[in-house]
Amino acid sequence: MTRKILLLCNLSSGTGAASRSIFEIVRTLSENDCVVTVYPIIPSKGLTSEKIIEENPHYYDAFVVCGGDGTLNHVINTICKLDLDTPIGYVPFGSTNDFAKTLYRKDRVTVQEVCEQIIKNDPIAYDIGKINNEYFNYVAAFGAFTRVSYTTPQELKNIFGYGGYVLNTIASFPEDINYRRFARVIHDGIEEEGQYLAGFVSNSISVAGMKAPGITSSEIDDGFFEVNLIHCPENLFETAEITGAILGGNSEKLVSKFAVKNLEMYFEEEAAWTMDGEDGKNFKSVIITVLPKRIRIFARK
Repeated sequence: MTRKILLLCNLSSGTGAASRSIFEIVRTLSENDCVVTVYPIIPSKGLTSEKIIEENPHYYDAFVVCGGDGTLNHVINTICKLDLDTPIGYVPFGSTNDFAKTLYRKDRVTVQEVCEQIIKNDPIAYDIGKINNEYFNYVAAFGAFTRVSYTTPQELKNIFGYGGYVLNTIASFPEDINYRRFARVIHDGIEEEGQYLAGFVSNSISVAGMKAPGITSSEIDDGFFEVNLIHCPENLFETAEITGAILGGNSEKLVSKFAVKNLEMYFEEEAAWTMDGEDGKNFKSVIITVLPKRIRIFARK
């Protein structure tokens, strides 16, 4: 039976490698009873994932995303807001591909491997998060260093890939290490408060190419997201300890860790949040909820 596939391509993701793989994707799917419609994502021309899907939301049997984690974020937001159940194929071509590393359990996945799963037509279901009225695949974060994912210039990412994020992190370090937000946190009947340097609510083993603090494994369909709240340092020794935690170490003293289905945070002043590496919004309060197995995606069980 012929299947109708919408292929959404963000040609500016990562180092621009997506443009060199489009023909291979189209040929492979077309040879296996798929009719493929290709759209480039060009926001400056009004071609966004949201607009393209909204024009024919129920026409396609699957959406295939060729781009980075941010591109995938726009697609899952559109699926949720239109209340669709269309499965997704994800060909990762971003600079870091954090979610892809968790989804595929390896650093790199080939176009052929992803196409094989799409052809098999047997998607798995995974959890996503909802923060107020927005949705995210693998991370919602606030505080120090979290803006690096969306403030790093595309030209820098095109040249250095993940190294571009590292350069931007180093440049922003003096300002970010002094970040402070006081917040009241409620989860699982527990209420606590503190002065935080940063916070991550994640369903991934890495964020911005770095191991998520305190996370060694992450199941994407267990109904829980992992929370890491990094406390503000009080001296130079704690500053060094926190830096190690952010870069992938582990600090029991300075990082509060727990798993949640629901989380509430109330700030004394607005905090800027990022979702899946995309520029998010400023919130004084957030309600984060895990939506179990909300999205279907083509990957190995």
